Amino acid sequence: LIRGWDDLFTGLDDHTGGLVLMRSSPYYRAVREFQEDGNLWEDRLTKLRAAFDAWIDVQRRWVYLEGIFFGSADIKAQLPAEWSRFKSVDGEFIQLT
Repeated sequence: LIRGWDDLFTGLDDHTGGLVLMRSSPYYRAVREFQEDGNLWEDRLTKLRAAFDAWIDVQRRWVYLEGIFFGSADIKAQLPAEWSRFKSVDGEFIQLT
C-alpha cells in the first residue's frame, strides 16, 4: 500500500500554488511560452491529482475486500472460485504497490 499521501498532496498543492503565483506575474502574461508551459503543467498536475484520488479510492476498496476475503475462512469455503480469483489478483495488486 502507498503511504505518505499527505506528502504527495502537499507537494502537489505547493506546485499548483506556484503556478497560481506565476500567473499573477506580468511576465507570465507578457510571454506566450510561459503561458503555454503554465497551461501544460497545470494540466499535468490536475491529471496527477485525479490519478492520486483514484488510486486512494482503489486502495481503500482493496483493503475492504482483503478484510472480507482473507479475514474469514468461511468465505473461502462458501465462495472458493471467487476467493481463488481474488487471491490471484491480490498478488498482482501487491506487486503494483
